[in-house]
Amino acid sequence: MLTLKFGGTSMGNARRILDSTEIMVGRASSDRISVIVSAVAGVSNALQAAIDNAVAGNSSAAAIDGIRRTHREICEELRSTLGGFDSERVMNEIEPNFKELGRLLDGVTTFGECPKSIHCRIMGMGELCCVPIVNAVLIAKKQSVVVLDSRKFIFTTGDQKEGDPDYARTAAALSPYRDGAEPNQARVLLFPGFVSAWSKNSGGETAMGLLGRNGSDFSASIVAAALGSKKCEFWTDVDGIYTADPRVVQDAILVDDMTYEEAMELSFFGSKVLHPKTLAPLAAKGIEAWSLNSQNPAARGTRIGRGPFESEKNAGPVRGISCLKKTSLISVSGSGMKGKTGIASRIFAAVSRAGISMLLITQSSSEYTISFCVKQSQSAKARDALNQEFALEIRDGLLNKIAVEEDTAIVSIIGDNMKMNCGVAGKFLDSLSSRGINIRAIAQGSSERSISVVVGGEFGDTAVRSAHLFFFNTAQPIEVFAFGAGTIGGALIEQIRDQHEKLLAQNVDIKVCAISTLEGMIIDANGIDLSGDWREAVRKSGKTTNLDEIIEFVKSTKPLNPVFVDCTASYDLPERYLDILRAGMSIATPNKRANSMSMEFYKKLRTVANESHRRFLYETNVGAGLPIIDTLQNLFKSGDTLTGFNGIMSGSLSYIFGKLDEGKKFSEAVKEAKELRYTEPDPRDDLKGTDVARKALIIARESGMSIELDDIKMNSIFPADFDIGGTVDEFMARLPEVDAYFDAKMAELRKEGKVLRMGASIRDGKVSVGMLEVGADDPLYGVKGGENAFVFETARYTPIPLTVRGYGAGAGVTAAGVFGDIMRTVSFNPTK
Repeated sequence: MLTLKFGGTSMGNARRILDSTEIMVGRASSDRISVIVSAVAGVSNALQAAIDNAVAGNSSAAAIDGIRRTHREICEELRSTLGGFDSERVMNEIEPNFKELGRLLDGVTTFGECPKSIHCRIMGMGELCCVPIVNAVLIAKKQSVVVLDSRKFIFTTGDQKEGDPDYARTAAALSPYRDGAEPNQARVLLFPGFVSAWSKNSGGETAMGLLGRNGSDFSASIVAAALGSKKCEFWTDVDGIYTADPRVVQDAILVDDMTYEEAMELSFFGSKVLHPKTLAPLAAKGIEAWSLNSQNPAARGTRIGRGPFESEKNAGPVRGISCLKKTSLISVSGSGMKGKTGIASRIFAAVSRAGISMLLITQSSSEYTISFCVKQSQSAKARDALNQEFALEIRDGLLNKIAVEEDTAIVSIIGDNMKMNCGVAGKFLDSLSSRGINIRAIAQGSSERSISVVVGGEFGDTAVRSAHLFFFNTAQPIEVFAFGAGTIGGALIEQIRDQHEKLLAQNVDIKVCAISTLEGMIIDANGIDLSGDWREAVRKSGKTTNLDEIIEFVKSTKPLNPVFVDCTASYDLPERYLDILRAGMSIATPNKRANSMSMEFYKKLRTVANESHRRFLYETNVGAGLPIIDTLQNLFKSGDTLTGFNGIMSGSLSYIFGKLDEGKKFSEAVKEAKELRYTEPDPRDDLKGTDVARKALIIARESGMSIELDDIKMNSIFPADFDIGGTVDEFMARLPEVDAYFDAKMAELRKEGKVLRMGASIRDGKVSVGMLEVGADDPLYGVKGGENAFVFETARYTPIPLTVRGYGAGAGVTAAGVFGDIMRTVSFNPTK
């Protein structure tokens, strides 16, 4: 005997019913089978809505017509696609259910309440209407089938809406249908799920009852246990059980095998796994449970059994991660608790009397606080029960007021292999701290099979994703939010597009979730498709650039590793960097504005980044694609100190002054550089040295100097009497007036074997920008043609300085530098 249970999604429409019955036929070809079916998808919700509507005093006619129409449409489609299916007979068979439903709902409307007995009769209608349809399909498929009404075979006691099975009485009722009990047995036994025969006392008269949450699953395990099935299959719309909810963790891993205990722990803490009460009778009988996909029957599915399993050999300590949301953390605390016996038992008794189940319990070692979690919907009731129990202690100050923290989530890691495996708890807590998630409480089961933490409700999914990343080595995510898609930003986005697959092979999943330009903005939590014309998509988005919308998007969706990339030349945007960091985003930018603002802001940026557990990355601020900032930071971290610095930090100025070595006139060199677009549209922006001053300021600050931009001495390269005002054309027309000045300078320097360069110097705690006269033994002597060079004299690099030299400019090179900063937000050790 095999037992098969088909959920609502497997009964969702005519096509799904046909597919599900094909599975039944296939199983029945080799074994006798018992089949439990749920209501058609959506019908149970419609029935509950009808009850609520009736209690409110409204007519239920429309609801009944809608449910009837759903079943009729399924029957009509089956009639048109399956020969031998008698739709009229089926609708006639289930019509009495609709009439009874109408009478029951009319009564609820009249009295304004729905007693348990009526609730059970109404809510069970979905399964009672579905069974005749499935039966007719199986008959049309020439199957030997008998319908067994669960209201006559599955016996329960206790709560009528959530009954406790009477296994002995159920087994006795079903004994004639066990394998070999009688000759000429039907191959298919068909049961409606969820419903039962309920009685107040074992063996008494029965009325219709329900099996509560996951009732149809429970029906299947009860039937499997009573009939002695060798296996119980649960057919849903997913391929099995995953290491985490695939809706939360996109790359969750399908689990091949799982023990009963692991599955029960996962289910208890909110995972979409079979409920513990469903698994209990199967575990007691050693019946394997299988989670299978009726829409993909070829998939292996997940087996739940006793273990050990062959698949466990290479498995890690954690089998799954779950999150139970909408919980509340309640704490009882006070000096009067220390050393006082009976407090814990009074807490538990008070909560129990209120009919509330505790989900998690933890106590401080000081005996000062006992905390526990309950469903959020029950928190007020629990607090009232405790206030009543400890009214005198609270009044006398022996206990504090009962503390209730609403909207919490219980995140749990679960696995049999956690036993005696060192470091699991540390790894779990590290995964949470890496994302700045504060832990309210911690509890570990004595079985060492689970560790649970309580976190703020808004961080539940983030905690699951982070823990999954740590334990299952899935791809490390990088979610890029790009502001500015011009020359540098556009090149960066294209580099990300071209490198995506290669990085994914290295376990890094980088995706661009937002692109914002002056023309528009597009956002997609799953990543923007960069293979198409994303620029056109930005233009047609209809959205205007809005940083606050990005910030709210990140706060609401909580991506694991969001990186804000500022590739703009904006003066205003860097002023919002603090808000961006506090929203949980790292920042990578070539924009020098933030690091060259006030020293107070410079320090505040780093403080907020550390407090937010986020990175502020700006390698391209100084040397574009050259590794300057990282080199400096590593030197200073190791204890080295800067004693002096000279640098050529502008590709355009490097080109212009290099041309003077060749005998070219200064005005001609500037004109040539402008025509080649090495300079800004107004060459004075380069020639004034303001950009060089900002870069020098950043280097000085990185070396530990507390300095403002105004503290830098700016030495003009022009004679004092030369007018640099007017329009660009006017300036360029006057520029030949200084050719003689530079010719004379170059002539004198040639006599001394020196050349003229334009850059910055740091000496004796002072920073200056201007022309540098360097000899042949100076590292800057041969730097020209657009090259940059940075010469660091440090306590360790002396007398030979550390020199970093190369072409630092260019959109592709700068974009690559920003890309490198983005990659610093993950732990990346390439293997290929």
